[in-house]
Amino acid sequence: MKKVSVIIPCYNQGIFLDESINSVLKQTYKNIEIILVNDCSYDNTKEIAEKYLSELENFIFINNEQNLGVASSRNLAIEKSSGDYILPLDADDIIEPTYIEKAVKILDSDKSIGIVYCKARFFGKKSGEWKLPDFNIDDFLITNSIFCTALFRKDDWEKAGKYDDSMKTDVEDWDFWLSMLDLGIKPYRIPEFLFNYRKHKSNKRIQSLPIRRYIFNKHLNLYLSRDSIIQKIFFNENKNFLEKYRKYKKLFNYLLYINIILIFIILLNIL
Repeated sequence: MKKVSVIIPCYNQGIFLDESINSVLKQTYKNIEIILVNDCSYDNTKEIAEKYLSELENFIFINNEQNLGVASSRNLAIEKSSGDYILPLDADDIIEPTYIEKAVKILDSDKSIGIVYCKARFFGKKSGEWKLPDFNIDDFLITNSIFCTALFRKDDWEKAGKYDDSMKTDVEDWDFWLSMLDLGIKPYRIPEFLFNYRKHKSNKRIQSLPIRRYIFNKHLNLYLSRDSIIQKIFFNENKNFLEKYRKYKKLFNYLLYINIILIFIILLNIL
């Protein structure tokens, strides 16, 4: 039975931490270790972690001396992990009891699959289904549709170059999945609601133009290997531009004709 290392970085989310850890302890799959990283929280995260450290055998606590961010904290925890498979879990989210068991079966049964996730629901400030589209690589190159809490092999994490430590925003998971796709690794979504994503004010995603440019340049070969992406960038945009141009050209000509008529009427009155 393969060991699964559940990686939980935490920054000032102690209020949610018990709920998140308990969702891991309730898993039907039992060969699990939990690695909690306190990324310089100033709430009670450290006290909560020390409680579990004294109670659980397969619990590792890392207390960062300085704030590293989620990407570096995950990398640090994975480096110290002893699991064959890795499951990142944010400290404010929870997983259903059978998630790990079902995800492990997929990785065990198909070597071509290296990312296993599931359907998801919101809870907290918002409830209901998180309507993420089915995976399609062309769409995925434009917008991330795989949340961070997906199971993958530790070996693949190493081959993919780990999480990018320079990513200080909430798209480090998208960048990491693209690095996995660069290796030819396939994702698979379990058609069940096994992950719960907490909605609150602080979890807004930022995808600015410089970030998108960085991701595009980093995974350039992957983007350029897709004819449909090239078509979308160089043809669809031009097509939209031409349509707008034709529309406004007609309007411009219409206004020009009106002005000519008005000038003609004014000249007639003067003469």
